[in-house]
Amino acid sequence: MSIGSTIKSLRRAKNLTQEDLAEYLGVSPKAVSQWECDRTAPDISLLAPLASVFDVTTDHLLGVDIGSKSKQIDLLYDEAYTIAASGDHKQAIALIEKALLLHPSSYKLMDFYANEIFLYNEIFPEEVREINRNRALMYIDNILSDCTDASIRNNSLSMACLWYAKLGRTEEAERLAKTLEGATWTCGELLGRIYTGKRQFEVIRDEMLGQFTSAIGGLLDDLLATKDDSGNNMYSDDEILELNQMCIDMFALYFPKGDYFFHAQYVESAYRQMADIYASRRDADNAIACLESAAKFAIMFDKTNPEDEHISPAAKGIVPGDVWWHDGHNSSYDLLQKMFNKDNAQYDFIRDAHEFKDILAMLRAVAK
Repeated sequence: MSIGSTIKSLRRAKNLTQEDLAEYLGVSPKAVSQWECDRTAPDISLLAPLASVFDVTTDHLLGVDIGSKSKQIDLLYDEAYTIAASGDHKQAIALIEKALLLHPSSYKLMDFYANEIFLYNEIFPEEVREINRNRALMYIDNILSDCTDASIRNNSLSMACLWYAKLGRTEEAERLAKTLEGATWTCGELLGRIYTGKRQFEVIRDEMLGQFTSAIGGLLDDLLATKDDSGNNMYSDDEILELNQMCIDMFALYFPKGDYFFHAQYVESAYRQMADIYASRRDADNAIACLESAAKFAIMFDKTNPEDEHISPAAKGIVPGDVWWHDGHNSSYDLLQKMFNKDNAQYDFIRDAHEFKDILAMLRAVAK
C-alpha cells in the first residue's frame, strides 16, 4: 500500500475529512488530496505529526514491514557482534555506522555503537575520537530520551555515567548514577520470583553467576586499583596478594568441576598480579609458580568452546558463548607479551630458568 493510500485509509478510520486533516497539519486540503491520489507525498517534517494524528508509528505510515526491519537489524547486530568478538573492533564499528544509516532510529544499534566507542575509541586517530565520542553521546541521549526498552536504557544510563566521569563532568555522572539508588531488586531477582519451574531455575542461576562475576571478577579488580587522595595505593602488596588469592579460591569454590570457561580470565589476571609482586621481591619460586598458573588459566580461557555447558552445580547448564578478544589476540598471546617484554625488567632474574622458558613455550603453542 502506498503512503497516499495509507493516509486515506487512516483518515477515514478516524472519521476525519481532508479539510480536518489539512487544518491540523497546517497545509491546504488540496495538498492532502494530492497525497491521497499519490500525485505528491507529504514533506518528511510532516511524518511525525501525521503519525501522531493517526496513533501509528512512522514505520506504519511509510508501509515498513516491522518484522522484516527488525530481522535486518538483528542480522546486522549479530554480524557486528561476531566481528567485535574476534577483536576487530574498528571493522565492527564501521559496520554499525553503515547499519545506522539504514536504520537511524534503532536503539539497539545505537547502544552497540556507544559501547564500542567507549571501550575502543583509542584505536582511532586522535582527530577522529572526538567525532566518535560526540556521536556516541548523542545516541545515548536519544536512548535516554525516547527508548522504552529497559535493558537498553539501563545500559545507556551506565555508559552515560562512565562517559561523563571520563570527561570530568562529575556532577552529571553523579546525578545519573543516583537515579539508580533505591533499587531493591534486579530484573533477574524479580523474574526469579515471578517464574516457576525450569524457567525460574535458569533465571536465578544466571543472575547468581552474573552477580558473583561482577563482584569477584570485576569490582575486586576496581577495588585493587583504588588510590587514596594523595594518589597512593589503598592496599599494600601483601593485601593485594591476599585479595587475589581470595579471588582464586572463590572461583574454585564456584567451579569445583574445573569448568571455568569464560571466567578463567579472572583467575589468570589474579595469578599474573601475584606473579608481578613476587617477581618484584625476587621470590623466584612463587613468581614462577604464579606465572605457570596464570598460563594454564589463559590457555583454558582461549580453549573455551562456546557450545560447552557448565557442569558445576551453581552454573549447571549455562553455555559460555563467544569469547571476546579485545585487541585481536588471545589471552595466551597477551600473557606471553607481558612475560617476554624485555622492558618488564622485574622478570630478568628468572628469564634463564628452564621453568620460565617452559611457560613461554606452553604459551607460544596456543598464542595467536
